[in-house]
Amino acid sequence: MLWVITGPTGSGKTALAEAEALNSKRSIFNADAYQFYREIPILSNQPAEASAKNWSFLADRTLSNPLSAGDFGRMAAEHLQSDSLWVGTGLYLGAALYGLDSDGRKGTPFQSKARVPFKMCVLDPDRKELYRSLDKRVDDMMKKGALDEARNVQRLMERGSVAVSNPVLKAIGLKHLLLHLGGTVGLEETLRLWKRDTRRLAKRQWTWLRKFCPPTRSEQVQIEWISNLASRRAFP
Repeated sequence: MLWVITGPTGSGKTALAEAEALNSKRSIFNADAYQFYREIPILSNQPAEASAKNWSFLADRTLSNPLSAGDFGRMAAEHLQSDSLWVGTGLYLGAALYGLDSDGRKGTPFQSKARVPFKMCVLDPDRKELYRSLDKRVDDMMKKGALDEARNVQRLMERGSVAVSNPVLKAIGLKHLLLHLGGTVGLEETLRLWKRDTRRLAKRQWTWLRKFCPPTRSEQVQIEWISNLASRRAFP
């Protein structure tokens, strides 16, 4: 059966999949809306190079070639084998697992019959601990060079290589740093807003997951909520 890891931002999805990538032969597929793009590895929290070689749909395209949920759903269809592990959340994960709406463009978010049977682990850390971790992650991203990443994206926009209408530019963190680089917001205020909006994103994702991914068990779909990440370190 196909396995899935999901959860709010910062809950440990990538770290758990990294461990799996290093310790098993399972094929791992990214379904995170921003980890598709090679220009923003820090801002999208992409896995370390040591495990990234075992992933598909990870940093395999440029910002000049944005990927819609509908296109991703079509691309994902042929890769839904029982030995695969999918990592992501929201619309793109829904597009992979459930296909497209009747208009053939938008991924159906967990509301129809799944394309294949799957088991899903929903990571559910303590909220206060997660918020502290998210604040620290912003600081760590800055130390790793997030501002330089944003400068590079800004240069691509100025050259016309990346359209200003590109939805990826709305990514948490990237949009904040672009505003700062444009002279709109000071750096201290930028970091405060980035941290605030990251926490708000996590809260919205929790709400979404509770609505569409409650604990369940059937022949087709099994969903388990996990509050202790150490309890899930391997996938059969």
